[in-house]
Amino acid sequence: ISTSTKSVLVRIDDFLSHNRKFYVVTPNPELVLMAQTNQSLKIALNDADLPVPDGKGLNFASKYLNGKSLNIIPGRKLFSGLINIASEKNLRVFLLGGLNNEAELTEAKLRAEHKNLKIKSSKGPKLDKNAVPVSEINRRIEKDAVDKINRFAPDLLFVAFQNPKQEIWVHRNLDRLKIGGAMCVGGTFRYVAGLSKLPPEWLSDLGLEWLWRLITEPKRIGRVLNAVFVFPWRVFLFKITNSS
Repeated sequence: ISTSTKSVLVRIDDFLSHNRKFYVVTPNPELVLMAQTNQSLKIALNDADLPVPDGKGLNFASKYLNGKSLNIIPGRKLFSGLINIASEKNLRVFLLGGLNNEAELTEAKLRAEHKNLKIKSSKGPKLDKNAVPVSEINRRIEKDAVDKINRFAPDLLFVAFQNPKQEIWVHRNLDRLKIGGAMCVGGTFRYVAGLSKLPPEWLSDLGLEWLWRLITEPKRIGRVLNAVFVFPWRVFLFKITNSS
């Protein structure tokens, strides 16, 4: 959907006010490409209550295919807005996932910035590409994490298992989670915890955030190439094929 950050926040607040369970995904070009060959991911994205576009490539695709612009909302900014709401309205927040101790570091950072925020976190299990725990130990870790979430009953659950694992995991487990709603946040914990550097605002405005990621995290080159070159090529081929 194409909308403003304010409208998304109002919609989520409405969901919470009416006790309607929901989940939010923030698809980008890389995730859309994955969904072409991953049926579980495709279903998870299509079933989301709020699919919020994150990535300039999606705006390009929309204008090229439909002549309509999409308002791109970076997931980390939506996360920040929801944390502000949680702090103001005394909501409970749970952070799940992240690499190493990212969730714990993010929890500590948010506690320091929002004195009244009710927040807990868990690293959670290690998952395979199908969002299934990789071992019996990790199955127990998953159960413990779900039990901890359900005891805390957060209004907002933020999940950072990397895509597409996080989207598939939330879709599969939503019914057994005692939460208000969930949002898949990718690498947001890393930014909040200060483990990854944020790109300059002007670079993001120019649609060159991919270049920043390539410079600061060169190991992401495969993902960057998919988003910047493979995705536009696939969009071009789609239009040519469907035009003929």
